[in-house]
Amino acid sequence: MTSQSSRKLSWDAIRVVAIGFVVIGHVAGLASLVPGIAPYPDELRALRIPFGTVTLLVLSGYFVGPTLRRGDAGRWLRARLARLLPAYLAAVLATYVVARLVVVEFNGWYHHDGLYGLLFASPVVPEEPAPGTLPPWHVPDLNDLLLNLLLLHEWNPDFYHRIDGSYWTLPVQVAAFAAAALLWRSGLRSRFRPHTVLWAVTLVSAVSPVLSLLVSTLPAATGLSRAHFFAAGLAIWLWQERKLGSGHLVGLLLATLVLHAVWTSPPVPASVAGFAIMLVAMCFAARGPDWDLGPLARLRRPISWLAGISFGLYLVHQQLGYVVARLLTEAGVSAWWLRLTLVVGFAVTAAWLLTVLVERPAYRTLTRPSRRAAATVGPPPSVSVGGSP
Repeated sequence: MTSQSSRKLSWDAIRVVAIGFVVIGHVAGLASLVPGIAPYPDELRALRIPFGTVTLLVLSGYFVGPTLRRGDAGRWLRARLARLLPAYLAAVLATYVVARLVVVEFNGWYHHDGLYGLLFASPVVPEEPAPGTLPPWHVPDLNDLLLNLLLLHEWNPDFYHRIDGSYWTLPVQVAAFAAAALLWRSGLRSRFRPHTVLWAVTLVSAVSPVLSLLVSTLPAATGLSRAHFFAAGLAIWLWQERKLGSGHLVGLLLATLVLHAVWTSPPVPASVAGFAIMLVAMCFAARGPDWDLGPLARLRRPISWLAGISFGLYLVHQQLGYVVARLLTEAGVSAWWLRLTLVVGFAVTAAWLLTVLVERPAYRTLTRPSRRAAATVGPPPSVSVGGSP
């Protein structure tokens, strides 16, 4: 993790706003559609504006530039995967086990005997559901677990079989980082001008839906349909470094906005407007002074702390948050503000534990250089995709 003095408050603030909209959109907006969870007020559900996750993807694209140029592409990719995968795998396992233990009870079903029956076998479903039984939740099975662990879950066209609906970004990020490392190692950066590569990536992303004629899940599963978000982030960094003209930057960001609007389906004006504001904010953060002034300066510590656990928060807030919300509903916690506070408090606590017990220790262990490597190339860059920039 980078030192406190080297952090820019502006990037932390953008990250916290983005993850804040992701969390509130899921635990208050989508949660109201989940059987067994008492709905939240309409004003709160209106905050379900889908632009937070795509903002985080653009941020990931931005930080590819300043980190990849520091050293060997293969070593950089290993560091990215060391930051992403251990926390993700731990979150998948935890969410799967909780779903197997709790959701079967929600549905009024039963487990077969033994550990296999508890964790992997299809539950026993009564022939006649009890009166007043709610629509069942999906109980993940071994196939769902393996697909998620292997980052192949986006190849399954049935969204109902997702262990957690938020996990679609993990194979996308891994694909994007692998592509960036390959492009860097291939030397294309010296053969083509930056704007040529970025426009080519954006064009490929724009036409990728035609690949669904071959395999319906191909554009999403390969990450091609979201490649323009990473191109937009890298464009902002190149513009910051005076390696990309303002005209190309504006064109690329407008193309990204158009693709986001078209693929939101149907376009949500609030989502497009929110995403546009975040893109403009990133441009100000890239070239302008740090936002370390006024109220934001006084909130630097909590903002930086939340930014540091944002990847963990992204991993644990949705499905586990639904489980907690339903348990609270069944326990008679009727006040929506209390239920929401408890769910968000749980998510933040779980994210902090995942960060300090899994993400950071695993990253340090997996990126620790050998003595020979340390003597020749020095320590690896420590930039978190989901945490601190």
